[in-house]
Amino acid sequence: MADPAPGTRVVVRYRLPEGSTPPLTDVIGRLDAAGESLVVQPESGEAVTIPRDRVVVVKALAARPIRNSEIRNLESAAAHAWPGGEQEWLDGWLLRAADGLTLRGNSAVPVRPDASEASLPDIERWYRDRGLTPRLSLPDRVFRPPSGWTLTDAAVVLTRPLTDERAPSDAVAMATPDDRWLAHHPRYDAPAGVPLLTSVVDGVAAFLRLDDAATARVAVTSAPDGRRWAGITAVTTHPDRRRQGWARRICAEACAWGAENGATHGYVQVEESNAAALRLYDGLGFGEHHRYRYAEPGPSSS
Repeated sequence: MADPAPGTRVVVRYRLPEGSTPPLTDVIGRLDAAGESLVVQPESGEAVTIPRDRVVVVKALAARPIRNSEIRNLESAAAHAWPGGEQEWLDGWLLRAADGLTLRGNSAVPVRPDASEASLPDIERWYRDRGLTPRLSLPDRVFRPPSGWTLTDAAVVLTRPLTDERAPSDAVAMATPDDRWLAHHPRYDAPAGVPLLTSVVDGVAAFLRLDDAATARVAVTSAPDGRRWAGITAVTTHPDRRRQGWARRICAEACAWGAENGATHGYVQVEESNAAALRLYDGLGFGEHHRYRYAEPGPSSS
């Protein structure tokens, strides 16, 4: 069985030197490397290096419990990385609009603790003034769906630490997407498309392309707690190049670019129903951080 991906929380049982009592021991921590030796970083203390021939079993563990404050911090960084072509703060909400392109770019997210339902009438008005459906992006546990609003699409936020990132550096990295990049993303062939893609608040973004086989967008922004996050979006593979490892390669390039630009952690946001993408990111060492759902006004919301 293959080792868990680097970045995964694991338990490793391994043999101690001959004559030791007991003969076996365990270490729990983050798997930093898996080659001729396994390198595991416990929550405290120095990393443990275990020769491959001493390993008895290695098992992936569930990620540690996530605090609500950590969810808010990551949601803030993610909102700044994909703020829409137009954005406005309303109390603790960040309102985003982009002519209806993408749910993320056209929804209000409760980034700060002072976000409350008292702002909902103004949020509805803001979106309707722009000809858009009022929509909220609600992280689970952080903000309860308002009464009378209908829950729609759900997404999973996956994260991993960016440690010792290496990639072949074969990708072209651009500050703005070129025509070959945009050819992979016909949905952005609209007046609001490029402004939405290039918009970042207090951060930096790049558009990566591996020949004409795969593309991705990566944006590095900071959370209120100071952690630098690399958000990977718009990952595509040309239909003729699928199942050849291109998605893994472009994601590795995105992680490496994020680390080179100061990010210590990476994240992706995946539709809950996208099983193929969830498998891809699991294989790359991403684990679930939290989930969020979209909500729209129902008939009884006003």
